[in-house]
Amino acid sequence: MGDLYGLRNALYLGNYQQAVSEAMSLGASTERDFFMYRALIEQGQHRVVMDEVGAQAPVALQAVKMLASYLSGVSKEAVVAQLKEWLTDATAQDNWQLILVAATVFLHERDHKEALKISHQSTQIDVMALVVQIYLQMDRPDLARKLVKSMQEQYDDDTLTKLSHAWTSLCESGGETAQDALYEFQELGEKYHMSLMLLNAMASCNMHMGRFDEAERLLQEALSQSPNDTTSLINLVVCLNQLQKPAEVIGRYTSQLKISAPAHPWVAKYGELETSFDRCANQLSKE
Repeated sequence: MGDLYGLRNALYLGNYQQAVSEAMSLGASTERDFFMYRALIEQGQHRVVMDEVGAQAPVALQAVKMLASYLSGVSKEAVVAQLKEWLTDATAQDNWQLILVAATVFLHERDHKEALKISHQSTQIDVMALVVQIYLQMDRPDLARKLVKSMQEQYDDDTLTKLSHAWTSLCESGGETAQDALYEFQELGEKYHMSLMLLNAMASCNMHMGRFDEAERLLQEALSQSPNDTTSLINLVVCLNQLQKPAEVIGRYTSQLKISAPAHPWVAKYGELETSFDRCANQLSKE
């Protein structure tokens, strides 16, 4: 992936605009477009991807178009059905981009079994990194650790291997592994660019170790880059609660989050808990 190194690195480190710029400096190819469109999707530009990928494009690009459609909320069931149909083709196992996208969609569907069925035997590093994420979502850091070891044996210097190692270390219990993860994320940020993703990852490590003041500093830095970033706002609300900051301060960020990302699952769950709390409080006040 020589010429694509900068593009791919920028994508996986969360430097999405840099990834798009890198892509524009390269000659056209299916792999270039696959990474570029994924960066655009991460920026929320689903419609751009859906409009640009034509009916005659390779399956790899049709798949990423399906991902854009799914994440935009358009015809989710149809997207899942189409991906499953493509996966029945005899050549599907040779198309790592299709496997990656399909497993990603199944992961969003919380269908871990289906995601693993199509991806767990792959030795392609992008897919292996996704399998690590699947294991972590299943709360199986032991399986993730085994796969990370295999990645280190095959692709020791790859950014995805370092990220997979860091995320696995963070999800394992104990402050020592969280410290290892923090060093890994910090090193990647210093070597390349301190993206929102890396700032949030470092903040998560610090919260894991009880260093909430440092976590707040990192999250404020993230919000200075992107004031309405959903992940940063969620992490900051959690962090401020742990720091027992004034209710009006926490409420300000919570309100901002509700406005900027009303459909986010965290916001929906928070709303349910608020409603439940208010109902209990009203019942108690009547007793």
